[in-house]
Amino acid sequence: MKKKLTVLALCGTALLTACGQEQGTPAAVDDVPQVDSPAGWTQVNREGWPEAVPGEGLAKGLTLPIERYLVPYADEITFLEWRGNAEIKCMRALGFPNWRTEKLGANPPSSGSPSNMERRYGITIRSEAEKTGYHDPSEQAGSASSLSGQETPEAIVALKGKQNGRAVQALEGKPVPEGGCIGESRRQVPSPDITLAEELSGQSFTASQETPEVKAAMAAWSACMKERGYQVATVWDAANLTDPASSSSASDAERKTALAEIDCKQKTDLVAIWFKAEQKIQETLIAKQQDALNKARSNTVAGLTAARQITAATR
Repeated sequence: MKKKLTVLALCGTALLTACGQEQGTPAAVDDVPQVDSPAGWTQVNREGWPEAVPGEGLAKGLTLPIERYLVPYADEITFLEWRGNAEIKCMRALGFPNWRTEKLGANPPSSGSPSNMERRYGITIRSEAEKTGYHDPSEQAGSASSLSGQETPEAIVALKGKQNGRAVQALEGKPVPEGGCIGESRRQVPSPDITLAEELSGQSFTASQETPEVKAAMAAWSACMKERGYQVATVWDAANLTDPASSSSASDAERKTALAEIDCKQKTDLVAIWFKAEQKIQETLIAKQQDALNKARSNTVAGLTAARQITAATR
């Protein structure tokens, strides 16, 4: 399958459950007080980030029900920022006052949606197809590390808590936490509990493709593509025609195919039909797992609160 189902593992969630709320009614992340990291700690570039809900294209405004329990890009970066602060604080305590972590957010993905709505049902944005065909625009930018030279042998011991495969209890008289500063940062800033939501998202995506309405819409889309000279049964077949993975940039043929795909999706209303079918499936899946999903969301609130307390302590 060519489609990239993006569900990020180390991140926060846009909608969370707070104590005292009615079951099934999520609280916003903003309900937990915001804390900005001061200079010298984990740095974040917040420019050019995609929105959590698509703002253009055939998927504009679409949000699946399961996204209440998943993680948009902005919250992923927030959790990684706080975890980075915990790591820096630990390293400074062990004698590395200039320790830094990678700058976050400099190369954001093309989608900020936890379900990757812009490409969940194949490409949907015409302007992207015109420029990059089936290539993900976010993959065009590279990133270089600016942290070379800081990972000395001693720093690695402090970071991982091991030397020659054995746990280290102390470094120059200073106690080293279990698993080093990486282990300490992960204990202090636990990852959100999104495993179940990820599973349900995958289940609904697979099941939606077998519904009569999606099969009919896909067949109509295939017929439309045939009229334009393309023999493809599904949207994933269209991406395979020009093998985007074989080149770092889109060819004229790739862009032409991508534009034809979008035109046929618009003509047959494939994206809207597919979305509605999956939305219905997700509502059923969520209803069956509501208690477990609410509990997972509550766990995320606890981790979120702990993370912000750590960042507040760095000031």
